[in-house]
Amino acid sequence: MSEIEDKRWSARFILPEQRAGLQRLAEEKCKVERPIPDAQQIEDMEITVAQSMEFGAPLVFEVYDAGYIREVVGPVQYVDHIRKEFRVKDDKGDTILVKFLDIINVKSTLSV
Repeated sequence: MSEIEDKRWSARFILPEQRAGLQRLAEEKCKVERPIPDAQQIEDMEITVAQSMEFGAPLVFEVYDAGYIREVVGPVQYVDHIRKEFRVKDDKGDTILVKFLDIINVKSTLSV
């Protein structure tokens, strides 16, 4: 094919529906499957949370959220064993609920 034929068949513009579809496709490629921590990782996370609650130190929670991993930073205010979630107070003063099942990793902010 000549260069002129290549330009003739290349897309000169893109429709909004096509752009939205391409953006959705790119977002889907960034998603990850839910990692499942093993027993040793869970035990390490429990120790980290217990030490943090004893001294009031903030933690960094890596949380699985619909295919993405986000971070929640702050001290644990309360552990709700019935609902199986932590109540974490962030730097803005908001309380964030972190479900036990969504936690991938917990780190102390001192070790970050």
